[in-house]
Amino acid sequence: MHHPIRIRALRLGLAACLLAGALAGLASANAPTYETTILFTHDTHDHFLPMPDEEGGEYGGYTRLATLIQQERAAHPDALVLDAGDFSMGSLFQTIYASEAPELRALGAMGYDATTLGNHEFDYRARGLAEMLNAAVDSGDPVPPIVQANYKPPEEDADTWAAWDRYGIGDYLILERGGVRYGIFGLMGEEADSNAPMSGMEFEPIADAAERTVAALEEAGADFIICLSHSGTDGRGKGEDYELARAVDGIDVILSGHTHTTLDEPLRVGDTLIVSCGEYTANLGVLTVEWKPNGEKTVADYRLLPVDETVAEDPDLVALAASFRPLVEEQYLDDYGVGFDEVLATSPFAFTPIGQFGAEHREDTLGSLIADSYVYAVQQAEGADYVPVDFAVVAA
Repeated sequence: MHHPIRIRALRLGLAACLLAGALAGLASANAPTYETTILFTHDTHDHFLPMPDEEGGEYGGYTRLATLIQQERAAHPDALVLDAGDFSMGSLFQTIYASEAPELRALGAMGYDATTLGNHEFDYRARGLAEMLNAAVDSGDPVPPIVQANYKPPEEDADTWAAWDRYGIGDYLILERGGVRYGIFGLMGEEADSNAPMSGMEFEPIADAAERTVAALEEAGADFIICLSHSGTDGRGKGEDYELARAVDGIDVILSGHTHTTLDEPLRVGDTLIVSCGEYTANLGVLTVEWKPNGEKTVADYRLLPVDETVAEDPDLVALAASFRPLVEEQYLDDYGVGFDEVLATSPFAFTPIGQFGAEHREDTLGSLIADSYVYAVQQAEGADYVPVDFAVVAA
């Protein structure tokens, strides 16, 4: 027995679905396309000044990085400048981290829009972090917002919370630029947390924190969501940030720090792009994305700009670095009777560049030097009671 009314209803329903699909496709095709440029770094580790490279040139330095940021901002006035953590610990300037906050003041001078905390920001433990945050505020210099959603002081740590709140650290921030509302939040990965065993912080799994924070950002009207993640990838397209992108929808871009990875092309996981530019200010990452509100994205430009000897140094950053040098001497080097630029030792023989180390175990000139220093230290400590050391081992 036929049911003409039911068949007609089914046909009408099918027609309505097809029409809705066609209208959705038309709406998507007619949706505005936005362009976002992100200038990014991570794991800069106090590299204020250029360093010699293995080929006889130079690499890195905030003094040159600042010049590239200015050049790219001139080409992209609405660009965001972001950092994914570990801005401290890696040069003599780290010795005044807690007292002067040179790193945040340098990021502020370069015009960074936000950064997050890496595990090395906790090398002086929670107390050192709190002192650094207070020093940054007390300086009166511009400093970047810090976002951190899953790695926080315990409730009873009033001193760290006071510094945290005074600085204004939040889970996320909303930044309006070029007609777009950007939602920016920060995370600390599980391995990074394990590398800061004395931080005193409470750790929330990154996927849980990201889900909660993305929902809050969407509710706040964010059009484009960026995660500053100090979690990392393993260089083969996997790792904590890869798993984060698989687990949590709604993150448009992950700036992936901690593992010192250099990604020559962005990783794409669903609708999420993951980028990394390497450590020690060797490169400035530049990502330009054309996107629609439905999540559709096209990478219009991706460059890792070398910060090398071909880049002019920025006078303002040169002056800032110069202002910190006497403080390093007064607060640290004077105790040892040496100066900032003093050469402590020279070697008549070459050391194997770290990039050339393989997986095999073998003797190496640098390893032998360090092993000999272990033996020497024992001799000095034991003095007349020295018992000869049979062998010393260095883990490369």
